Amino acid sequence: MKVFNFCCFNVLFIFVFFLSGMSCTSRSKEPAEPDPLEITHKIQMETGKGNIVLGLFGNAMPVTVENFVKYVEDGFYDGLIFHRVVQDFVIQGGGFDEKMVQKQTREPIKLEMPPSKEVEDESGRKSKRLLISHEKHTISMARTSFPHSATSQFFITLAQTKNLDPKPDHSEPNGYAVFGKVLEGGDVVDSIGSVKVTKRAGHVNVPEEPITILKAFLINGPGVKE
Repeated sequence: MKVFNFCCFNVLFIFVFFLSGMSCTSRSKEPAEPDPLEITHKIQMETGKGNIVLGLFGNAMPVTVENFVKYVEDGFYDGLIFHRVVQDFVIQGGGFDEKMVQKQTREPIKLEMPPSKEVEDESGRKSKRLLISHEKHTISMARTSFPHSATSQFFITLAQTKNLDPKPDHSEPNGYAVFGKVLEGGDVVDSIGSVKVTKRAGHVNVPEEPITILKAFLINGPGVKE
């Protein structure tokens, strides 16, 4: 009987150890939270001034990135211009051709808020801090005064423009949806940002000489072979 009890104990111990190992293995395989600052897509934009490579934050801004990438994949931006240049502020494009005729777009998307994290100051006061901000050479969606009105137009910042950032403590969507940054071609962006501008077809700050987006295409991202 004692031998039998000893054997049963061994079998029970091995069974419990096996279950414990399975539990640890299961926990170790739990997927990690996606990195909001990971570059999920890369876009090359060939312009009359040179090439710009954009890195997009698809984990942080999935709706905005999906919308922009779809326009790129559809060839929507090819042949359009940077129709607005404000020195030391932004260059804006993705809406008009050289004759200042606006191109038909898809339906507007919702205004997406960049992710934030809670921080605490020395006094113990807690607040939210954006993980993605309008630093120099970031790309963001242009829109009207109505928050959920962005379609195809975008702008690239020429300087730090934190006044365009959303207020993360507000309950309603606000600010502008920054969704990527310039990886290569910052000098091209600055060159576009320094051109002479004029008024044309009722629009101000239009470059005197058209700066055309010759072609925009996805060079890296889900479904794209390296």
